[in-house]
Amino acid sequence: MMLPTLRLLLHEDAPAMELAYFWAAVLLALTPVLIFGTIGVLVVRKAWREERGTRNAEGGTHGPA
Repeated sequence: MMLPTLRLLLHEDAPAMELAYFWAAVLLALTPVLIFGTIGVLVVRKAWREERGTRNAEGGTHGPA
């Protein structure tokens, strides 16, 4: 297990390893974006729902009667 990995690391023309490093970098960059983006979307949706619920409880958004 360790010997083939070391061989690939020492070999300069290893496109498979370069591809693996590329996808690892892409995953490292996208993971926090997806996690924090999802959390942000959920928080904003919850805030909008609460605001809409407050407006509906106050009688909507009509003008003075």
